[in-house]
Amino acid sequence: MPDDLILSDKFAPAALPDVCAPRLQVVDAIERAVRTRRFVYLGAPAGSGKTVSALLWLKQAKRACVWIGLDRYDDVPSVFYKQLALGLFSVQAGNDGLRAVIEEPGFSLSPVEHLVRLLAEMTPLERRYVLVLDDVHLIENREIRKSLPDVLKRLPRAFSVLLLSRGVLPAEWAALGADGGPALLDAADLRFTADEIRGYFQALGRDLAPVEAGALFDATEGWPIGVAALAKSDRATRGGSSTLFASFFEEQVWNTWDESLRAFCVATSVAEQFDPALAELLSERADAAAVMEELARTNTFLMRLSDSLYRYHHLFRDFLREKAAEEGVDRAKLCKRAAEFFRARGDYTQALRFWLESGDFKGMDTYLLLYLYESSSGSVADSADFMGTLRLDDLPDHAYRDCPPLHILALWYDYLTGQRERFEHHLDELYRALPRIAAFDPRFIESATLSHSIDHRTTIIDKARKFSKFGRLIKRFTPKGLATTLTSFTQNLPYPHRSNVDYSAIALEEDGMGLLGTTFAPLLGTEWCYVRPLIPACFEYERNRLDAALAGIDEARRALVPENKEDGRVCIGIMEHAVLWQMGRADDAARALAQLEAYVAQEASQFLHNLRAYQAKLALFDADARAARSWLDEYFVVEAERIGLVRVFQHFTTARAYIALGRAEEAEALLRDLAEFGRGFNRPLDVGEAGALSAALLWARGRKDEAVDALTEALETLAPYGFFRVVADEGASVEPVLKSLAARIARPGYDGPLERGFVQEALLAAHERGRRFRGVCANLAAPRAGKPVKLSRQQARVLSLLARGLRTPEIAEQTGLTVPTVKSHTAAAYQKLGVHNAMDAVLKARELGLL
Repeated sequence: MPDDLILSDKFAPAALPDVCAPRLQVVDAIERAVRTRRFVYLGAPAGSGKTVSALLWLKQAKRACVWIGLDRYDDVPSVFYKQLALGLFSVQAGNDGLRAVIEEPGFSLSPVEHLVRLLAEMTPLERRYVLVLDDVHLIENREIRKSLPDVLKRLPRAFSVLLLSRGVLPAEWAALGADGGPALLDAADLRFTADEIRGYFQALGRDLAPVEAGALFDATEGWPIGVAALAKSDRATRGGSSTLFASFFEEQVWNTWDESLRAFCVATSVAEQFDPALAELLSERADAAAVMEELARTNTFLMRLSDSLYRYHHLFRDFLREKAAEEGVDRAKLCKRAAEFFRARGDYTQALRFWLESGDFKGMDTYLLLYLYESSSGSVADSADFMGTLRLDDLPDHAYRDCPPLHILALWYDYLTGQRERFEHHLDELYRALPRIAAFDPRFIESATLSHSIDHRTTIIDKARKFSKFGRLIKRFTPKGLATTLTSFTQNLPYPHRSNVDYSAIALEEDGMGLLGTTFAPLLGTEWCYVRPLIPACFEYERNRLDAALAGIDEARRALVPENKEDGRVCIGIMEHAVLWQMGRADDAARALAQLEAYVAQEASQFLHNLRAYQAKLALFDADARAARSWLDEYFVVEAERIGLVRVFQHFTTARAYIALGRAEEAEALLRDLAEFGRGFNRPLDVGEAGALSAALLWARGRKDEAVDALTEALETLAPYGFFRVVADEGASVEPVLKSLAARIARPGYDGPLERGFVQEALLAAHERGRRFRGVCANLAAPRAGKPVKLSRQQARVLSLLARGLRTPEIAEQTGLTVPTVKSHTAAAYQKLGVHNAMDAVLKARELGLL
């Protein structure tokens, strides 16, 4: 690759050993695959020679290359796509447009969107390139897997893509590229033949007779790393028949090395990747750089990723770690050295990881504080993914006894990912350990207080009344507010009153916000100034008192100051639009939404996914099937093993999309999970929304008694607070269920908690909503048998002109009708056909034989 095109050699391919097998058949197989398909997936077990085979092909093909070696810590969207962005930037390091995108502070908050923008900034390439993603089996994150095909297809056509993996092709990548997906190569394509084994040994200056080559083939089954291990020994033909790398390597190579070299390898194996400085620290050898250079030059077990960065082959690294355990090497001491190394470099994430791996939890409080207070990551979803790579669930119980503040990190991970039982466990242990935690560092008590605020088992009001349990231990609050040091104190959720917790309990307490102002407010710092009027305004919205809600939102906006975080501005913008939209002030609502979209795009891209969820939700109130499909196609919309707080708002939009597309069973299952999540975490508004949607869906499916039962539970949950807007929002879809419920509670003998006036208010609001929107279940309403759709002559004529691509003014001019009359005929045709746009109307009319 020309020097003037390289930003950093980190993304250059690993160096080949000085001597390696020519592997012409493998090289030809890769060449054929690349020529016939733009994307190639090479999936084979460890030790199959994927990396060396790819390097040999690159050498023969003379292709410029961007090589990205992945590890398990790259399994986070912001980390993965920053790596990919920097790799592509290395191709055009002088491109200021690429540099500007990479250096934007918001890159880690919306990495996929930024990567797409970066690709659009690339100028035409003058030569052909290959992008190699090595060890892609380590990428299990569903957002990355779903988004990667859409990203890769935007690469300049001068790029081919080679994906190296130990696993089978993920289903999400089956359609990667055109012509039936990527070309597939596997272990069978990489195995040595007996002739290739002879050729390799000859390249090493050692002649084998055909029978000896055959014996080696039988012993190794052509497994490349086994062949390599035997070839690097002068006792190759006397090896055993095992095909396991450890057996080959120990007998044929390891035992021939001197003790100092073995000690060097064992010491450096604690790191996934290392440079000479870290290797020198771990091995205590001043000549570490020379040792690494020699190992990389003479064999394939240590690979040079760049001039200064190396890694061991996975199988060799595992072998070394087993040796370290057998020989009683002090792994804890080595991990601590690495932790101190990364702490000095300011990489607190790596520092914490190494200290955790040391198994000595008594001294990790400093690293935990640095991670909690000094590390910055992208979105809340990213933070949860980062914490997932720490494997907190796998830590031994004594870890938390030795370092009680570790409960803080663990409970936040469990909280964000919806693991309620573990979350409650860590909270209880945190409470028990408060005195000990206070002895570590006062800042941990402030963090414990913030953690206490999200304990769902008691209301925020109850916690405020018992605030002194924590407050007396806090010597000094963080001046700007501890909550503002979090990635997002609302967890990137758009409705402030149902964000990190459901704050509905405040609505039942006279001057509840005043009580919070004297207790938890210092945790919010200056954010409290707008939170104080905003939360009550949200309660007014839920009670359908829209004028009062808008007044409170205006007050909150006036309270904003420049240093406030993005959370407040986004939440205020969402609520302002919601109120204006409900009031029917279409122009004002459109302006508010446009301003919000611009702000999120420029300043708060971490809210982009939830903003898209909100926009899709608006369209789905009208059962917009196109919007439903578009939403489900979003890369970040993925199936989840459990409902987690971080994506709960998006899950509600997904449920609506399923309903609009007629995927009723999937919608019903997801809504059950959402209702259970809401009940488990004491989130009444989530319970109410899930119940309203379930009721509408069940009614549309003819299960009317179940529908009324579901709605009854939802309204009984909301009634103590006077909230019903979240139910009425479903409009025409929930109106018949509300009518049936109203009739049920009007019957003699009803002794439930619902009052007729409360249900009537919800019914009236739903009816008003139904006049504006068809309802999310509109597409589930089957036409009545015996009543075929009939269009008037003018309606059919208008549709036929729409089918020709004419617009409303053109139709008016051609037919002699006025524009309002054309719109009236169009709307009537849409209603009869049960659609909401021209394309669907034309398709449905043709399906029914009306055009």
